[in-house]
Amino acid sequence: MKPEIKLKFVKFGSLMILILAAACSSIPPSSQTPDPHLTTFTDQNKYYQIQVPNGWKHEQSSGSHYYVDTFTAPDSNAVIQNIAYDDGTPISGSTNAQFALNLLDKYFSASGQTNAITIDDASMMDDGSERLKWTAASIDASGISFVEIRNQTTFLIFTVEWKNQYESQYFNMLTQVVSSYTVP
Repeated sequence: MKPEIKLKFVKFGSLMILILAAACSSIPPSSQTPDPHLTTFTDQNKYYQIQVPNGWKHEQSSGSHYYVDTFTAPDSNAVIQNIAYDDGTPISGSTNAQFALNLLDKYFSASGQTNAITIDDASMMDDGSERLKWTAASIDASGISFVEIRNQTTFLIFTVEWKNQYESQYFNMLTQVVSSYTVP
């Protein structure tokens, strides 16, 4: 190849690389790009994995048959929580809803007493879990909980809750957390 043709070929190749680099830099990132404001949390028994907002306080409590992971917003006006309960007893569909309501009353009402939570909507999800939209009038809060049974004896209730006054501030973020829920 003649030196001048070789030089033109090198220049053309370099120009194409620059054009491709410029074109690729203008492609928006895919929806799979992690949100820099969220961090991944995996449950200790790998029952679930979620993306939680950075800066939210994580606390874990436990008892003989349960543990609770709670993430609280810095201003305490929103909460993400998962309760895992397993005493080895098979859980039937008839006890499932009542048990979920008792846990919601205990953890999301001011008194912790039964009938403090009102279920506004209940629906079955494609994955077999049950979605409960609820309100707790005593603390002026609302939430969405997903109830499911794993391995016939493990009861999981995943909840996002917000103070009603702050719904517009937290609802989109909490929806994003719910959407990130996966089984690792």
